[in-house]
Amino acid sequence: MKGYTGSEFLENDTTSEEIIPLRRKVVPLRREVTSLRSEELKFTRKPTPGQEVTSWIKTICLTMIVVILIRRFIFMAVEVNGASMEPTFLDGQRVIVWQFFYSPNLFDVVVLEHTDGQHHIKRVLGAPGDRVDYIEGHLFINEQLVEEPYIMQEPSANGFTLEEICQFVQCGVIPDGYFLVLGDHRNRSGDSREYGLVHESQILGRVVMRFWPFEDFSLSPN
Repeated sequence: MKGYTGSEFLENDTTSEEIIPLRRKVVPLRREVTSLRSEELKFTRKPTPGQEVTSWIKTICLTMIVVILIRRFIFMAVEVNGASMEPTFLDGQRVIVWQFFYSPNLFDVVVLEHTDGQHHIKRVLGAPGDRVDYIEGHLFINEQLVEEPYIMQEPSANGFTLEEICQFVQCGVIPDGYFLVLGDHRNRSGDSREYGLVHESQILGRVVMRFWPFEDFSLSPN
């Protein structure tokens, strides 16, 4: 039998001492790998039917909230009802109304909410500080004759002065916050000649698109 020297025993002892810590390191690594695999299984696990239903409900609710906010504050679709805006808009056509940060301007075609709760499409023809008169079928703003190329038919000779249609006692000019609106089909339109000046809060927005019927599609159809 081969004998061993003291130095050889020392070398063998040193090697054993180095192997033991390595084994101690391997065990935690195995545990870590096992933990990672279990986590991976958790992530790849399919949701239960109840979780899927809850997810769909959340998606639908979020979509409805977004649609309501867009319709209330950004833009809305409105159907033209009646002949008051012919020939610019015809009965049954559908338009997009822009609401976001909108302030009415002269000659804009707007949608306003009447006191009866109905939506009316009219043209703004008088702003705060303006004097508006309608004499023998001709429109005067601040005593200046206004050409109206959007009117196809000859309007009736029935005219008005601002004092006659204004709901306020003193009305030499349109008061702050109010607007005068008329339909393009003057002979068949119910507008400020009937219900007076409209407050800015009643004006929902400006018509920016006609999208239906598709063959009548137009951007900025004012």
